[in-house]
Amino acid sequence: GRIGQLLDYSSLANDTGVSVNTVKGWLSVLEASYVIYLLQPYYKNLNKRVIKSPKIYFTDTGLAAFLLNISNPEQISYHYLKGNLFENFIITELLKDNYNNAASANLYFFRDSNGNEIDCIIEGADLKALEIKSSRTFSTNFTDGMKVLVRNSILTPNDCFVIYGGEEDFTFKGFNVRSWRRLL
Repeated sequence: GRIGQLLDYSSLANDTGVSVNTVKGWLSVLEASYVIYLLQPYYKNLNKRVIKSPKIYFTDTGLAAFLLNISNPEQISYHYLKGNLFENFIITELLKDNYNNAASANLYFFRDSNGNEIDCIIEGADLKALEIKSSRTFSTNFTDGMKVLVRNSILTPNDCFVIYGGEEDFTFKGFNVRSWRRLL
């Protein structure tokens, strides 16, 4: 139930009744066996007021859905973690694309202490920012987190993408809006 969220070892330890070191050990086994993926924060060239805890994802979105007792596709449309599952799916598709192209995992996320967040930053020849939204309709606030990096001259709007659950591709104030179906 914590997919797509910041990893908080203490909270997991409290919820399971074990020590923080035990939680770290369990998670390291899950990560080494490719059951989970820890998306690291991006904080290069940024001030020190950024979050430095990783976010946790399952490498198999179907397994995550099963563990959430989702047994059919219809349940996802009204599940309280629909957005997290969608984000998990997109992140793992990007990971698979990297692995299939023998590329390193150059994926990060950004969140600052003011709550500004970008779900995925792809570091390559150029930086690309992706905001991931399960909504089938576009909302103008989907670009809010990316505007912070644009204001700080780290990205241009052309380097920013909203990946959403809709079908249409278009540009909004210079930001690229893409259907999840054409992610790669």
